[in-house]
Amino acid sequence: MTDDEALENIRRGGKYREAGVAHLYRGYAPRFFAYFVRHRVPRERAEDLVQDVFVSIVRHADGFRGETRIDAWMWAIARNALTDHFRRARPEEPLDEEELLPLLDAQADPPREAGSGLEDCVRRAFAAFAARYPERAEILARVAFDGWSIAEVAAMLRRTPGASREYLSQCRKKLREFLEPCREYLRD
Repeated sequence: MTDDEALENIRRGGKYREAGVAHLYRGYAPRFFAYFVRHRVPRERAEDLVQDVFVSIVRHADGFRGETRIDAWMWAIARNALTDHFRRARPEEPLDEEELLPLLDAQADPPREAGSGLEDCVRRAFAAFAARYPERAEILARVAFDGWSIAEVAAMLRRTPGASREYLSQCRKKLREFLEPCREYLRD
């Protein structure tokens, strides 16, 4: 089943709705959960936010008109849920030690190990970038790995296409700083 078919099943209701929600949930719930945790939402609350996202998807399925891809529309819903969470959650909730250690490890510049290569260097650099700039990393991942268009990025960010292009450019510039140590692998 494709995402389009899943959304159509949600619109149909009944047993079709269940199948549509199950398909989207299997494909997106783990990514939404990781997105929330990267933005320092406690794990228990992140699980609740994932549920909130899917409730919104079901409630607003009839309103989706196809101006963007379904995944971009769902990511916009997830981003709105995150924004709403932080509006309600003042003061900011601190990270617990279990959540903080992986972020600190990602930011450390580990010594070059025998056998490690460009791919490992890029992976570490992107992890450090994502730890410092989680939203920017999420957007770059959607563009690079999911093939999102500027219109889809604009929909998620709730910005104009021009502003979204500029934001992407800024994201790439910030990522370059983290990738700089990986240049030595290109010279080898």
